[in-house]
Amino acid sequence: MKKTIVATFVVFAVFAGLLSSCEEKLTLSKDIKNIVPESTLTKITDLGMPIHKGDNPTNLANIYKASPFILKSSNIPSDNVGKSFADYKFRLYDQDNANLSIKLDYLNGPESGSGLGGFISGNGSEFSVFVKVHSTSSGQQADMIHIISGTIVSGGIKDLYFANFMLDNNGNPGKVWIENEEGRVIYDSDGMSPVIQSLQSNVFKDVLSSSSGSSLIVK
Repeated sequence: MKKTIVATFVVFAVFAGLLSSCEEKLTLSKDIKNIVPESTLTKITDLGMPIHKGDNPTNLANIYKASPFILKSSNIPSDNVGKSFADYKFRLYDQDNANLSIKLDYLNGPESGSGLGGFISGNGSEFSVFVKVHSTSSGQQADMIHIISGTIVSGGIKDLYFANFMLDNNGNPGKVWIENEEGRVIYDSDGMSPVIQSLQSNVFKDVLSSSSGSSLIVK
């Protein structure tokens, strides 16, 4: 009996060691850690934003549409959970798994971005994309982080979540921005973000702008 117990313990210890080793490999790259402070990332995950770690994401290149785009959680005092936002259409391209980089174009109501460089994490079909965005509104500038997470499936992305958090509002002298480390987690509430043919956008601007009360990035 003692030999059986010892053998079982050895097998369990080996299995636990292998599991721990696999979990250690599922991490975020230095590039991602350099653009997202740990304190901000903790606030984002505490609000229920899934982050898929790893260094082996599948091919993400395509154009997608998230709709209905609904506020799931927020640490902004004036926000109301359940609020709807304009459809979020985005293109992922120029993916390079050697350095885990990617580019993003997006369209969301009056806001748009083009050629935004970011970094990827993930393992297989589960992924997260991290993009640092420099934005201008009413002449005021700020830096924020956009994160897109989901699972690639046939025809689109399953369970898409989007986080937008302020990194640096430069003191917010015009009071147009949310506060540093404030932000929102928004999700595609029907669980499926299909592939679409185009963003159906006018010419993109490298600098974002907004004048809508349902903006992702301003108060």
